[in-house]
Amino acid sequence: MAGRALLRIIFADQSDSRKLTLDSGIPATVEELHTFVKTSLQLKEDFRLQYMDVDFNEFMNLTSVSEIQDKSTLKVIYSPILSNIEPSITLYTVDSFDKTSITGSSEPLIPESSIASCCSDDMVYTSTPHPSPEAQASQLLSWPTVFVVPKLTYEAEFELHLKNAEFETTGTYFQPGLKLKGVILDGLAQEMIKFTKYPKDYQCEEVAAALTRAHPCLGQLGSKTGFGGWKQSLKYKMQNYRTKLGRLGHPEILVNSLKHKKTGQGKAAANIKKPRKAEVNYIPLHPKGETTESLENERIALLSELKKRDNEVVIKAKMEKTFSHRRLEIVEQRPLIGDFKCRWPALFQQSEVNAEFLRITTSPLQSKFMWQLDHFSDKLLKIFKTKGGVKGHKIKEALAISDSFENIHIKRGCILRSIAIYLNEDPDSFFKEYQASASEDAKRDMANTVMGIYTLQRDVDGQPEDVGIVIEGNIVMDNLGSVIVGFVMLLGLIYALDLSFPDNLKHTFEFMQKVVMNLDGHKLNGKIESLKIKLFD
Repeated sequence: MAGRALLRIIFADQSDSRKLTLDSGIPATVEELHTFVKTSLQLKEDFRLQYMDVDFNEFMNLTSVSEIQDKSTLKVIYSPILSNIEPSITLYTVDSFDKTSITGSSEPLIPESSIASCCSDDMVYTSTPHPSPEAQASQLLSWPTVFVVPKLTYEAEFELHLKNAEFETTGTYFQPGLKLKGVILDGLAQEMIKFTKYPKDYQCEEVAAALTRAHPCLGQLGSKTGFGGWKQSLKYKMQNYRTKLGRLGHPEILVNSLKHKKTGQGKAAANIKKPRKAEVNYIPLHPKGETTESLENERIALLSELKKRDNEVVIKAKMEKTFSHRRLEIVEQRPLIGDFKCRWPALFQQSEVNAEFLRITTSPLQSKFMWQLDHFSDKLLKIFKTKGGVKGHKIKEALAISDSFENIHIKRGCILRSIAIYLNEDPDSFFKEYQASASEDAKRDMANTVMGIYTLQRDVDGQPEDVGIVIEGNIVMDNLGSVIVGFVMLLGLIYALDLSFPDNLKHTFEFMQKVVMNLDGHKLNGKIESLKIKLFD
């Protein structure tokens, strides 16, 4: 693994610069570096990278990582034309811009003499509207590392300012009235709804703690933490917000309503579906101007585009456009995997699995997974070597395979198996190996497999002839090259298809989600928490 590297990141307007630490060294490709910069700095817009060229002493587009080294300077150049929200301009001629739209009068808004003296006959006024609430709400943001309390109304901010000053002087806590408390909770809820419709307990606690840090006078003496009452009030407020959104027809709320109960089940809601694995965009809204029918037509057109060569750009655009339609179908209808693959074959490609995972979690999949696993690998190997007994012997056998090969993917696969063994799981029940000569037997076995990764080994040199993924007895992806790539793709498909982790390897998947990918790692299984403590010790 490469040594530690530092990069200086500046932005196009040079108003901001940051230091970026790469613990595993500079990535092997520009794409991996781009992903790491986007993830580490939490950049939401599309951008390209430039480096300072020593020959011309100017910033040039970065096309190869060989152009940079430790302590190089990179510039982030945003690409507004690739933004999700396309700016639009409304043009008005001078003749048509009158008082009618404002005052109801037919008199010109600007005297004709003034117009003639200051502009030509073809002068136009421009108006650039703000993004619509529908466009803003269609894609959420990931939960922030530090929650920032939003600005409230002027009256509320002024009153809290006075009470904070009084608290600093006398130490007297402030008990806000119902009106002010409602304003505070409304402001917090409107900020929280930007990140999640169903906040978890720790998220409500973080918001309540941030409120009392921003306004110390709102601390609560009767609470053990000093903000327990605010935390509970936030939970009720978010419940009320969800009720309002449900009445307005928000799809993520409607899918959990009593209207979706099964026949004969009484008043209990069936198939309650909520984000459970740190999904940010669980069921987003349709793009502006699109309906279920229009997006279904896009899906049908996508099937035709798949038959064309070198058509990745069009396919990616249509997959992005139909994301909300696809998610609603998955979560609401729970289709069989075989049927769903026939409807959405483009999703079962490596590039689209990565793209779908990014849409759902706002976090990159393959590049981040490999980067983080390599980052933890040395410490994991040290932990594994200290393990004795039967478990230690199995781990030693699993790691011995990597000593015979220089392939980094084989090493990663051995570490993956060792993690499963360490967590008291049997990797052989999930990672199935077959001889290529016995392919018919392998197919019969895979037809009865709920979820797993298979490897077809050659009889001659022991190298894999094929590595693929099986879900519900269907081979959904093949020719993946290695077990570790198969595992990453399966993790992405579990998110894309809203599936549960397999029972025979659920702790390993949870470790990868919460520790390696750092997605919702606040509540861990005891075995995983023990390994995480040793990993960060």
